[in-house]
Amino acid sequence: MAWGAHPGTVIGGRYRLIRPLGAGGFGEVWEAHDPVLDVDVAIKMVRLRSVPDEARAELLARAARESRNAARLRDHPHIITVHDVVEVDDAPWIVMQLVDGGSLADELKSNGPLTLRRALDVAGALLSALGAAHEAGIMHRDVKPANVMLGGNGDVLLTDFGIAVAHTDPRLTRTTMVIGSPAYMAPERWQGAPNDGRSDLFSLGVTLYEAVEGVPPFPSDNLTAALTETPRAPQRAGPLAPLLIGLLARDPADRPTVPQALAMLGRARRTAARPTEGRRPGTPTAPPATDERRQVAHDASVRRLAAEHDVDVNSVKGTGAGGRVLVQDVIAAVKARHGAYATRAAREFAAQQGIDLAGVAGSGKHRLICIQDVKHPSTGKTGAGGVAVAVACVVLLLFLLSRLT
Repeated sequence: MAWGAHPGTVIGGRYRLIRPLGAGGFGEVWEAHDPVLDVDVAIKMVRLRSVPDEARAELLARAARESRNAARLRDHPHIITVHDVVEVDDAPWIVMQLVDGGSLADELKSNGPLTLRRALDVAGALLSALGAAHEAGIMHRDVKPANVMLGGNGDVLLTDFGIAVAHTDPRLTRTTMVIGSPAYMAPERWQGAPNDGRSDLFSLGVTLYEAVEGVPPFPSDNLTAALTETPRAPQRAGPLAPLLIGLLARDPADRPTVPQALAMLGRARRTAARPTEGRRPGTPTAPPATDERRQVAHDASVRRLAAEHDVDVNSVKGTGAGGRVLVQDVIAAVKARHGAYATRAAREFAAQQGIDLAGVAGSGKHRLICIQDVKHPSTGKTGAGGVAVAVACVVLLLFLLSRLT
């Protein structure tokens, strides 16, 4: 409990504390009553006592950013509203909308994974919230289940813009700054590369995956697994799986934009709305056995691409109209299986040389990784170069044998 704070304490001469709602590393949240408006609110104290001066300055800056950023987004239905900021003993208290419910993290801990229908609703709300924030030039930077509030009336709200950064904010470089939650951070943020709203979308992908699957997409004992490992294939997500796979793409350029993600979500909703008689909840919906589906399955380009990568086209979840299988759907299936979209020759060469294709940039169509793109880790020679040398050796050997005979 905060120093000097207890039920009945009046904060800022106005807000009377009722009961604590939760606490974190640098703050506590209380339910309080505002007698002026005769409403209950949530009020968060940023704890500054026993904090070094440098860290204190950063925490104050965080509180100021949170209030400014949330105020700019206060009219959005899926973002927590900030009403006021008051200062008590040099510590800021942020007065916010009180949600009658709990966090997504609490829900998952108490009741397990969400139903597919609820997960679709949560995905839509959070995509809408992030879309509004990004349009306002604000990146959240800490999307995770603990920062998603689920109201008893069905509301879904994104909260805690304390480490969000607006494009107009000066860049803060203090080493004491908390930059996010490791298990939900995008690979580019671990690498210190410039990041934008697409990093939020990766964190959203981790959050939604955990919400519908009940486990994180990467091993929990390896916080930097997103840098090197392929996410676990979704088992319960059904029609939501393509969106999850897209959001968890290691390369930010491969992730869908918010409008694209919303379109994918719309297709997932339509698929989920189909009759599910005889199907267990959470399992993928079988593709419709329509003439259009059969025609797409026999489309030359899609069939050829699937065959080249040993993919059963009938098992691919289509994202086109009416569940049509598109080229990008086959590519997504290949990435999900192999961790990269590469030719068989490139994969075989990489496996022989112990090369991780995740960091290889493809030069082929649709960023296909070809053998010439795969460089040997020690010699720097490409796969094509290695093949050329091998062919030259074989030709020379045959020539020598012919002369000897």
